[in-house]
Amino acid sequence: MASAQEQYTDEMKKKFGYYATWNPGVPLKLGDIGIFKNNVFTRISDLESLQITFEHREDPTKTPLEHNSQGSVTVTTKVSGTIAPQGSVLTSADAGIIVEFGKENSTLFKAYNTTTPSIKDTIRLGNEVIKLFKEGVWNKNWAIITELVEAENATIIISNTSNGKIELKANANIDAPTFDIADAKFDFSTQFSRGLETKIVSAENLTPLFKVMGMKTRLFLPPIFKTKAMKAFDLVTPATAKAEHKDDIYFGYISEDERE
Repeated sequence: MASAQEQYTDEMKKKFGYYATWNPGVPLKLGDIGIFKNNVFTRISDLESLQITFEHREDPTKTPLEHNSQGSVTVTTKVSGTIAPQGSVLTSADAGIIVEFGKENSTLFKAYNTTTPSIKDTIRLGNEVIKLFKEGVWNKNWAIITELVEAENATIIISNTSNGKIELKANANIDAPTFDIADAKFDFSTQFSRGLETKIVSAENLTPLFKVMGMKTRLFLPPIFKTKAMKAFDLVTPATAKAEHKDDIYFGYISEDERE
């Protein structure tokens, strides 16, 4: 069975077309350099440290994003003055939200006021990266965060059991008729939780989704060589990139299978 990390990153990629930050609370920035393997980006440096400059392309439109694992997440809103569901620790005076998970590794994801800034000129960036590779400065396995989803507030809850549950109490604006689980204005506190892998509730300034670009090659190996021991990129070195393979390398979006 897939791990919580594998399930979460796969689901988010299928839903939004972006890779998911793991762990979801790890901060990322445009221009971060890292290793991208098995859907996970591990930061090691940034473009500024290599004296590569770039312009931001800002996104003025704030958009909500939401995803629940299909058929396995139940969300119950309880308003103040009503009887709590059976088995709940919330009192009749409490207002809050109850989330229950029916399958292992199920996810609730909700991001509030998201924007998507990106690097404005990835053609120039790619030319600089390839130049540094030919000079022996750039590692061909490095990837760059070139597009990023930033959320003013977000809630991400992942259950690692088939009966995961969390009960959140609203400590502010408790007279509201509805409650947004990602909105920090309700000042949620956890009253009960069970079987959760990850619990991030209405956290501010998260970067939960991203796209990466890096060096790629048009070279192909014969089927006999397509083993874990050898890849087409193994033929590309700084020396060959300046000679016989100079037309076989380029800069583009990276997929998970290209860095495994």
